[in-house]
Order: sequence, then C-alpha cells, then structure tokens
Amino acid sequence: MYLIRFSGTRVSALVILGLLLSWVTKAQRLDMKVLGNRTLIEIPFDLENDFIVIPVLLNNAVPLRFIIDTGAENTVILDKTVTDLLNVSYRRTFQVRGADLESELTAYLATGVSLRLADRLLARNRTVLVLEENYFNFERVTGTNVHGILGADFLMRFVVEFDFRKQVMTLHDPAKYRHRRSFVEIDADFVRHRPYLNLEVGIIRDQPTTRRLLLDTGAGLSLLIHTYPGPTDDVDLPEQTIPAYIANGLGGTLSGSVGRSRVVHLADRKLTNVITYFQEVDTVGATFMNDREGIVGNRILKRFRAVIHYPREKVYLRPEGKRWKQKFRYDRSGLGLLAGGDNLRKYSVSYVVPGSPADRAGIQVRDRIRAVNGVPASLLSLESIIRKFQGRVGKKIKLRIYRSGRLQDVTFVLEDLI
Repeated sequence: MYLIRFSGTRVSALVILGLLLSWVTKAQRLDMKVLGNRTLIEIPFDLENDFIVIPVLLNNAVPLRFIIDTGAENTVILDKTVTDLLNVSYRRTFQVRGADLESELTAYLATGVSLRLADRLLARNRTVLVLEENYFNFERVTGTNVHGILGADFLMRFVVEFDFRKQVMTLHDPAKYRHRRSFVEIDADFVRHRPYLNLEVGIIRDQPTTRRLLLDTGAGLSLLIHTYPGPTDDVDLPEQTIPAYIANGLGGTLSGSVGRSRVVHLADRKLTNVITYFQEVDTVGATFMNDREGIVGNRILKRFRAVIHYPREKVYLRPEGKRWKQKFRYDRSGLGLLAGGDNLRKYSVSYVVPGSPADRAGIQVRDRIRAVNGVPASLLSLESIIRKFQGRVGKKIKLRIYRSGRLQDVTFVLEDLI
C-alpha cells in the first residue's frame, strides 16, 4: 500500500462486523432520489493515494468525505463525534473484534441517516455503522480527510461502473443497463454482496494457479496474498521480499512483506512483475474470510474500466488503452511516512526498511520531514512525496529532518528494493 498498501486488515475487520450486522442490509429501506434532471447518476471522485473518495453530505448538514469500498459489507461513519452533533439515534451497541482478532472495540447502529452523494443522489432513512472513535485514522496514511466508508449495502442496488481515467463512478439502473461487448466477464462469485474474483496468479512461476481474491476498491494496493504459518513443502513466495507496513486496520496495524508476482492474468491481459503484499493469516482469523486467498486493489483496477453488476452478481473489466501494461512502481527509498497536523502537511517517519537507502543514511522512525529536495514539506502532499520516493534508480533525494530539537540534512540515492 504503503497501504496503500493498506487495506488487508481493515477489510478483515469489516468482514467480522458484517457477520454481526448482515440483517441490517435486509431491514433498511432503500429510499433513494436522483437529484436534478439526470438519466445517469455520475459521481465524480478523487483518487487520493489510490483510494476512491467522494463528497457526502450527512443529514443535509455536515459535509464529509467517504471512501467507496466494495470490500466492506456495511456503510460506516468512522467517528461517533460527527453523529453525536446531529443527535442521531443509536439503535444498538456492539463490541467488535479489532484487527488483531483479540482487542474489543465499540460500535453503534445509527438509524434514520440521510446521505447526499456529490449532489447527484439522496439516500434517505439509512442504517449505518458508527465507530466509537476513529480507529482507522485514514487521513494519516492517505494524506486527506476521510470520514466514512460507503459499502456494499449501499452499492448493491446498482450496476456500478468505475472510470478511473475520468475519475467518475456511474450508478446504473439495472433494468436499463446494457452490457457492452468490449468488456470481459471475470470469473466471480459474491458473498453478502461482495465480489470475489477467481484469478490466475503466478508468484514465482510463469505457470499460474487460481486464487480467490476479494475485489476491494477500499484497498489502495495492487495485490495482497494471504500466507499461513507453519512449514510447507511448496512456499509460493518470491525470492526477494522486504518487510512492509501493509494496512491501517480497525484497532491496529498490519505488517508483512512485499515482493513481486511474476504474472497475473486478468481480462485477457497478462500483467507482469506485479507489486504483491504478503499477509500471514492465522487459521482462526481465516474463518471470517469466506475462503478468500487475498485482495485485488485499486492499483490493478485503475488499469481497467470496471463494472460490478450487483443484482446479477457479475464483474466485467475492459483494459484502458496502454494503462494496463504500465510498470508497477514501488518505493525505492525504504521510508514510510504518516501525515499529521491541521492541514495534513506535517510528515513523520513511520518505518524504515532495514538496509535500505534511508536506513543507511541514518533516518529513524519518528523523524519529521521538513523539506524534500529543497521544497518545504508544507507545500507537498503525501502522495507527491511518495511519488518522489518511487523515482528512477540513482536519483538523489535530499531531506531536511527534525529530530530531538535539531534540524539536519540527509541525502540518499534511490535503488530497487524488490
């Protein structure tokens, strides 16, 4: 991911919530009104660090920003402070398990909530999940404010089309939607309105094997593969991996490793050298995953035009020009950053890969980044800094960092880590 690397644990936690709350989807009224004289519901979105983010007006009063998340069963408001201000009614309180499957966190069911999406669609009388506090802190890993998650309970009424090139999500009326022949149907099945793709993936071999992967627009990564503890005679992992921070989860974070898969077959195309994260999953946690073997995220999906036909439980993809064969880029610095401050323009080091250029330069966790190649960090977005760290091999990076009350300059040269 750098999460974005990041959605593995969060999705797993929401799967657990979904088991508790699946009755909500059946119980609430789908009272939706198209705003304006429109034949199509086209909702522009921002692609923030490879998260799909849209504006949402809560109860016609509070402007918020939600992530579109096909991997989440329920719509979620991330911080109860928001709904408390509006005197929202809470129907039930839950104790739910966090990302570590051990800690207990508090969540509520809020009823009678209205959501206005980008002044295109008004959804009234919704039932949503509200977290006691912002366990995710998405803004720190995305560099932008995020207040909620729009899940499958909302999307399931429509044929949902994602145009990543134009950054538009279109909600089609299933009765009027006509499938286009240029789209390739993907072998898929749905569990509680979440799509699982059966894809051919070769991690260390050109001969791929079929893996069952959750199609997750709430993941800003390319591909995540689950691994399991204990000895095995056939470890399907790449030879070269490095430690990685994979996900910011519900009540915790997820670490693992990252490497490259040799080949992924998708929509009659062959993607090569695909950045792949590896998450070790305990067999206890696996029972909540519907036999999934990993996740396909937006860094793959944005190479295609994607259609999810929820009523018919179909998934279609169409390669987008030459975008589908662009090289998968990964960090060449060994640095992970988190955003903070009132405007999310203060950056601190969250991890350093051992032996990486940043590590050899002496950069440490909790160092604060004040400038990058002479440009004040306050003028840069988190995404733009990450892109600089993915620059060409041999490019020199000069950072001004703040540590223990002192400013110092450090320099390193980018190199391939995987």
